[in-house]
Order: sequence, then C-alpha cells, then structure tokens
Amino acid sequence: MKEDIVIPAWEVASQSSGIKIFNFIPSLLATIYLSLILLYQVAWTYINIFNLKDEFFSVIINFVHTSYFGEVVVGFIVFFLLYIVVSPIAEGGVVSLIDAECRGADDREKSLNYGLGRGFKYFLPVFEANNITSLFKLLSIITFTIFLIRLLGVQYLGFIFTAMGFYFLLAVLINIFLAYTKFFIVLEQKKAFDAIVASSTMALDNLGITFKLYLTLILVYVRTLLTVLFFILLPFLISAIFTFITISSIKFIFLGLLGVIILVFLIFVSHLNSVLEIFVETLWYRAYMDNKSKAKPHATSDHDHHHETEWHGGHDDHGHGHGDHH
Repeated sequence: MKEDIVIPAWEVASQSSGIKIFNFIPSLLATIYLSLILLYQVAWTYINIFNLKDEFFSVIINFVHTSYFGEVVVGFIVFFLLYIVVSPIAEGGVVSLIDAECRGADDREKSLNYGLGRGFKYFLPVFEANNITSLFKLLSIITFTIFLIRLLGVQYLGFIFTAMGFYFLLAVLINIFLAYTKFFIVLEQKKAFDAIVASSTMALDNLGITFKLYLTLILVYVRTLLTVLFFILLPFLISAIFTFITISSIKFIFLGLLGVIILVFLIFVSHLNSVLEIFVETLWYRAYMDNKSKAKPHATSDHDHHHETEWHGGHDDHGHGHGDHH
C-alpha cells in the first residue's frame, strides 16, 4: 500500500503547486474561523464560568457583548456564510484537480479555473453532504463540548467529557463509512444522499484498506488539536502581557510583535493544513480508484469506465500503471 497509494499521494501533495494555491484560501479561512471561535469561547469560559478577572479577556467580552455587538454579529454571519460557501467549492475543486493530476490530464484540467469551475458545478451536492454529516466533524464536536461546558458549568466536566468521548468514537466510526462520499459526487455525479449510500457500501466492501487509510485522518485530528491548543494558550500569553507589562508603550510593542508572529503562524499553519488536506484527499482518491477497479464490471458506469481506463491504461503521472497496484 505504501508504494501504490501513500508515496504517490505525498508526491501530489508536495509537488502540485496549483492544487496547493487553490486550497490555500479555504484553509486560511478555516484556520481563522477556528481561532476566532476558540478565542471567544476561552474568554467567555474564563470570565463567566470560572468567575476570574482578567484585563485582556474582559476587553474581548466587552468588545463582543457591549461595544460592538451588532457589528460583531453581522461580521460573524458574513464570515460564516463565506466559510460555508467557499468550503464545498474548494472540496469539489480539489478532488477534481487531484483526479486530473493522477490521470496525467493536460494542463487545462490542472488549472485553477478548471478547479474553480468544477467546484461550482458540484457545490450543491457537496454542500448538502457536508450539512448532513456536519455533526460528526471534529470541529463540531469541539464546539459542542465547549457549549455544554458553558451551559451546564464546570461541575459537570466529568459527565461532559465522558459523553463527548463516546460521541467522538461514534463520529470516527461514521466517518469511516462517509470517506468516499465526495468522490462519488465529483467523479460519478451522484446526489448527496446517493453518494453517502455508495460510500458506505464501498467502505463495507473494502473494510481492510478503508480502516488502514482512516488511520491517516489521525494526522488531520492531531493537526486540528495542535491548532486548538495553540489558540487556547495564545490568549493567556496576551493576557500575561496585559498583566505584567504596565508601561503602555512597551505593551504596544510586545503586542505588535505578537501580532506579527500570529500572522506568520496563521499563514504557516494554513499552508501546512492545505498540504495535509491534499495528501489525505489523494490517499482516499487512490483508494477509491483501486476499490472501483476491483468492483464487478456490471456495477461500473460509463463514467467509471472512463476513469478506470485512464487509471489502468498504462501509466499515470507518477509512473504507476495497473501492474503496480496488483
């Protein structure tokens, strides 16, 4: 599996600059979205749940709830709508560009315009599939956990973490069966629900490779958790600057330097996220194509035959033909 799937997937993720450029902005939006949610939730928990006093966290809470409440609400709605619109376009476009790269298609099918066009083409079914499965995504679980802590209080931490731990394990199991959904939508033009059913069927028919590859998603989870950890610790660092540095000019210098560091970190993490997402998507793409190649001929549509012919009819762009897989 390493030679047939993992190494070629890493080559696509590391060498395909067009796909990385295409996926950078969506990755940046996702990172900013996560960081803003965490910053607000940490501030709210610190001030209102633990009843602790802090200058920096108080500034955030007052900014959101008192000084600019209307502007913050409008800004959040606009950013959230932008995020949920851009994400499905990016997902459909990335799958299409990965498909073109692995098939050794011409430059037109590897262009940013092609990826954008395919993203818009499959926006509705990908958007619908994302909405159906959103409750089982890691960000949703983290957000729901923080919401329960805010709602019930710290005295129920043990119960909340136990319940959300079982919820996380259930989400992992369900996500295993949803792993191929986007590929059925983009490569076979299936509707969202039909793609989910087809993905579940393929996962059941190929449990071995599906479970092995699903372990790669631990990389995504670890990345998200590290990002969460950074943006949880960051407010406390800023809070320390507010607390221990009393001279205003020096305080602003430190905050300015910290702002530059945060900006650089956002760009770096967004790039890292983009590459990692492309790598994982390519892993699943190659597994999907390999699973399709082993499916019964009568279960293969004309569109599948087109892809299988290009997949097995010689060499792809990495020099792996049919003989390399079996």
